[in-house]
Amino acid sequence: MAKNAPKNAVSPLERTSRLLDLVPYINTHQGISLVDLAEVFEVSTNQMISDLTTLWMCGLPGYTPLELMDLDFESGYVTIRNAPTLAKPRSITHEEGVALVLGLDVLRSAISTERTDLIEAISSLSQRIARLVNLPLALSASSDISHEVTTSVKEAIAHRSGLQISYHSLYKDEVSSRVVLPLEILESQGYLYLHAYCFTALDFRHFRIDRIKAANSAEVKKPSTAPPVNPEKIDFSVKVLRPTRDVAERFQESNLEAGTVFESSSFSQHWIARSVLASGGAIELLAPAEIRSELAKRAKVILNRYEG
Repeated sequence: MAKNAPKNAVSPLERTSRLLDLVPYINTHQGISLVDLAEVFEVSTNQMISDLTTLWMCGLPGYTPLELMDLDFESGYVTIRNAPTLAKPRSITHEEGVALVLGLDVLRSAISTERTDLIEAISSLSQRIARLVNLPLALSASSDISHEVTTSVKEAIAHRSGLQISYHSLYKDEVSSRVVLPLEILESQGYLYLHAYCFTALDFRHFRIDRIKAANSAEVKKPSTAPPVNPEKIDFSVKVLRPTRDVAERFQESNLEAGTVFESSSFSQHWIARSVLASGGAIELLAPAEIRSELAKRAKVILNRYEG
């Protein structure tokens, strides 16, 4: 395996693949130094320590110290003591079979269609597991992230080129077209984000990759050095009419009671209006007056449709 510059994989699939390869590699290279192991798998030493710590909590069902992986790497050299036990063939339950088949289907959807060898191997393994635990072959899963989008994003980052993306904004609940200069992919709270310079906002933005509907190459100029045009926050006031879990989570407020009034703010007038409407009458917007007036007009239009 070639030894290139260390890197930290941001994709959960890349890290899972590396974790699966680590156990057999360590078993055949007992006592390998932590530094050498990190170089072999092309990650930083800190990332390798994080991977080994994760493996520490993996093992066979029961998940007591007797079944968990017995790894030692505190001395700077890595050994595994119970790999032969872990390697013994074992039967799988129906629930485990379902998880494996669905996991393989997600993995298959993330692979380029050009890799027919991998797709055929995954399909063959999936069929064998399905027969083993009596699963219907129609059972499948798919990733929310488009393979074409991630490919375009990674190529744009590698070549420092621009992209025109169609992005679904939850604040406005609409799909907009933006021209961006992708910089890097970040992971936060289980989601992948594209960090890029947005030529529409004239500022740096984070875009959730699963909300990017399409990404095509585009010519871009060097980002402007002028100060970005940032919208000001809009302060608003809300009265709780009927405390619900949706209101508490949407506005990040706790201990709500009927009659409670709280203040909050948002960069988007659209988000404020949509959030009040989505509450289903559980809250009343007290201020600002212009948004309150707009909501009254929308409510009247909706009521007129029912009367018609």
